[in-house]
Amino acid sequence: MALSNLTIGVVCCVVVAIIALATRKQPDAREPPYVKETVPYFGHIYGLLKHGLRYFDLVSAQQPHPIFTIDMSGQKNYIVTSPELVQAVQRNTTSLSFSPAMIPAFRRMMGFDEAGMELIFRDAHTENGMYGEIHRVQKASLLPGTESLDELCMLIRAKLLTIVNELPSSQTIDLYAWVQDLFMKTNNSACFGEKDPFTLDPSLKSTFWAWEANIKVLLLGVPWFLSPKKHSTAQRTRKELVDAFLKYLNDDGLDSACSFIKELSGLGIRRGLSNENNARALLGSILAIVGNTIPTTFWLLISIFSRPDLLKEIRSELEATLEDSSSGTISLDYNTIREKCPVFMSTYDEVLRMTSGIATVRYTNEDTLIQDRWLLKKGAQVQMPTAFIHADPTTWGADADVFDHTRFLKSKVLTKDQKTRRAAAFRPFGGGNTLCPGRHFASYEVLTFVGSVLLGFDMAPTVKTFDVPQMDRSKLPLTSLKPAGDIKVNLLRRLGWEEAQFR
Repeated sequence: MALSNLTIGVVCCVVVAIIALATRKQPDAREPPYVKETVPYFGHIYGLLKHGLRYFDLVSAQQPHPIFTIDMSGQKNYIVTSPELVQAVQRNTTSLSFSPAMIPAFRRMMGFDEAGMELIFRDAHTENGMYGEIHRVQKASLLPGTESLDELCMLIRAKLLTIVNELPSSQTIDLYAWVQDLFMKTNNSACFGEKDPFTLDPSLKSTFWAWEANIKVLLLGVPWFLSPKKHSTAQRTRKELVDAFLKYLNDDGLDSACSFIKELSGLGIRRGLSNENNARALLGSILAIVGNTIPTTFWLLISIFSRPDLLKEIRSELEATLEDSSSGTISLDYNTIREKCPVFMSTYDEVLRMTSGIATVRYTNEDTLIQDRWLLKKGAQVQMPTAFIHADPTTWGADADVFDHTRFLKSKVLTKDQKTRRAAAFRPFGGGNTLCPGRHFASYEVLTFVGSVLLGFDMAPTVKTFDVPQMDRSKLPLTSLKPAGDIKVNLLRRLGWEEAQFR
C-alpha cells in the first residue's frame, strides 16, 4: 500500500528532529537565552504559522531578557525586542548585514534560478555588486526632489484623484476592499504603463492576493508536508504572475513604464539578468509598492472618520492650507501638510506605530559582541520585530496599546530620555542602512489621498456605530497589519463640497 503524503511527512519530521537533536551544538554561555521548542526543529516554525505575530509575544513572555534565541528549521535566530539593542545591531553594518539574510529567503519567495541569484548577490558587499547597485538606484530614484519621484507621485496622484472625482454622491462600500482595489488599479497602471498586466487582465489581482497570502511558507522555508495546500497555492499563483510579467517584458511593456521601473529593470537587463528573472523582480516590486500603503490608508481613514472630534480638527488643518477653493478646484500640497497639519501628521505616525508588522533582519557575518554582553554567533539571523518594539510600554508609556492621535505632537511634554527612546524605537520604514527608500513616495500617496477624501466626503457606518475591525495579529505579516475583517460604510459627498474637483 502506498504511503500517504501525511505519513511520509510525519516520518520525515521524526527523522529530521532526531538528526537535529543529535547534531545540535550547545550554545555559548554568552549567547542570548535559548527558548526551546516543543517539537525539535519544527516547533517555532509551527508556532509562527499557528499564532502569527502573537507568537513573538508568547515566546518573549517565557524569559525576561531583551534578546533571545530560537531555532527555526535549523537556522539560529536572535530576536531583539529592545530599542537600545536595535540601535547597537544597526551600528554593526559590517559584521551584521542585510544582503546575506536575503539570499535564501529571496530565492524561496520569488523562485529565482541559480544563475539569477548568483548574478544579483555576487559581490554584494562591494561597490561593483548588482545588489548594491539596485539599492543605490532605488535610493537615488526616490529621493525628494528627483525627477523620477516627482513623476511617480504625479502619475499616481492624477490617477487616484480622477477616480475620487468620479465617485457617485453616495455609495456603500467594503472599505478595505475599496482601498485595495483602488490602489492596485492606480499604482500598477502608473508604474507599469499601458501594458500593465493587471489592467489587461483584472483577474490577476485576485491571483496576486492569493500569492501574497501564502508566500510566507516559502519565505520561512516551511517544509511542504507541514503545509502542502499553502505551498501549492503559492507556487501556482507565482507562476501565473511571473508568466504575465514575462509576457509584459516580451511585448516591450517597459516602453511606457514610469522612469523608476525602467531604471530598475534596465539595470537587470544591463547586468545580464534573464527576462524570466526580471519578471520575478517586477512581481516582487508590487509588494513594495502597495503592500504597506493599502493597509495604512485603510487604518488612517477609519481611525479619523470614526472619531468625529478628530475629523473636525484635521479638516480645519487641511482647509487652512488651501490658498483658494472658490473655483471648486482643490489641490493639497504634501509639503504644506507636513509643515502645517501637526494633528494629521501625528495621527499618521500613530497609525504607522500601531500597524507596522514587519521585522528588520540582519545576518551575522562573524561572531559579534553587542553591548559588551550578548554574543551573536556567525551564521545566525537577527530579527527585530517592529510590532513588538512599537508596543513596548517602557518606551511608549502604559497606554502603548491604545490609539492616541496626539502621541507624536511636537508639543508633547517628554523627558530627554523619552524622546531618545522613542526616536530609536519608531521604525515603520525600517532603519539603518536599509531604511526603506520608498518611504517618501508612500507618505506622499497616503497623505494626499486621505486628505482629499477627508475634505470631500463624509463616511457613515451602515449600523448604529462604526464597528472597526481588530488588527489581524493571527498571521505573520510581510507588510503593515491588515484588518481581521472588512467594514461596510456609506461614503457620501460632503455637504458644500459636492462640486469640488481634486487635483
